[in-house]
Amino acid sequence: MVCAQRKLYRPFMDIRERVGANLRRIRRTSGMSQEVLAHRAGIAPSFLSQIENGKRSPTITTLDAIAGALSIQIVELFLDD
Repeated sequence: MVCAQRKLYRPFMDIRERVGANLRRIRRTSGMSQEVLAHRAGIAPSFLSQIENGKRSPTITTLDAIAGALSIQIVELFLDD
């Protein structure tokens, strides 16, 4: 499946890893620390770290809160760049 010239699915990368890698990249690009983002999203910094490392599967509600704190669309967390 292709959306806006970006693939949404890459079978050899676990979805948790992809979301985590995108989240880390976007957070760092925005210049935000894990602590600040976690606070803005209403989650624990340790949980955010686990998401970024592909070790936890957040709910859609949590992903929406994170996306909102980053001022991005939630779909950006799933894109395969």
